[in-house]
Amino acid sequence: MMIWAALLLLFILILAACNYGGENGPLSLEEAVQVGVQATLTKEAWLDGVETARKTAIAAEASGGSDSGQVANTSTPTVRPTREATATPTLKPSSGHVQFPGVIKELVNSYLVDYNSVDYADEGVTYGDQFRANILERPFTSVEMVYQGYIDIIRVNLKVSDVWTFVIIYLAEDLPDSGSMKYGFIIDHDENGRGDLLIQTGLPANAEWSVQDVQIYQDLNGDVGGESPMINDPPDETLNGYEVLIFDSGEGDDPDLVWTRRNPDERNSLQIAFKNSLIGNTGYLWSAWADDGLKAVDYRDYNDRFTEESAGSPYPGSPLYPITQLYSIDTTCRSYFGFTPVGNEPGLCP
Repeated sequence: MMIWAALLLLFILILAACNYGGENGPLSLEEAVQVGVQATLTKEAWLDGVETARKTAIAAEASGGSDSGQVANTSTPTVRPTREATATPTLKPSSGHVQFPGVIKELVNSYLVDYNSVDYADEGVTYGDQFRANILERPFTSVEMVYQGYIDIIRVNLKVSDVWTFVIIYLAEDLPDSGSMKYGFIIDHDENGRGDLLIQTGLPANAEWSVQDVQIYQDLNGDVGGESPMINDPPDETLNGYEVLIFDSGEGDDPDLVWTRRNPDERNSLQIAFKNSLIGNTGYLWSAWADDGLKAVDYRDYNDRFTEESAGSPYPGSPLYPITQLYSIDTTCRSYFGFTPVGNEPGLCP
């Protein structure tokens, strides 16, 4: 009985999604399933059988498609040089730390949940990716589709005190002892879908607060998101993403502006603390991300840099499977703090 209820729920979600069209017209079945998946993310408990229904729907589409069947893309990812962001003239060496993050309170002020790809990790597939909407669920290596649970975000909590904002990122698997991956947080001041500030950190060394390998970038020229924020546009090499570096491992106007550490209570979690003065007294949209692939702030947003064909797809049965040039990345939808959203803000979690 529960499975039939799940199937009915998914059918309703797909019908609703099919009525939503982008610039290219109504969504396909695969895209509709993606929207349906995203719409369930606000539920704390999944209905039994929803995953089976999704898988069955996609398999049905694949079996009813062209005679050519599944086409595997075995091309290797394109390697490109990364342009360095420009440091502002005010970036200056640290003169010593005077203010450290305080105790994190229990109350959660804002949060979001993200699709957990671990269930089908052994099959090298996932059902949560929405390339066109800039919600990337791709915690897999290129072509081989090796699962990377340490960049698979499943939940993010935001806790705000008088001086500090704490971002607590939870992952599907424990953080490794070492690695070159990046984790981060995006702030959209004016809720228009364009990220204004990007905070990133390397893998924290331990559970002690540190500013090492922590940066804050700013998009001053407003080109993040391309012509249509959050919606993929044709690749545009003139975009430069987050082009200004305003904090780097303690260097900047305020050497205590942002800190990071491993969560001392959870091995699958890390924490970022930044001063509220970074944002000011204003509400904002926010999202989180984990990246062990391109790790290029000048290439954000990624879905404005690749076509769907070159990015590949993590969906089984898709002619674009597997992922290729856009890999090892997980980004979330956007939650909010400090204001009441209208509901049509770009990227807003359902």
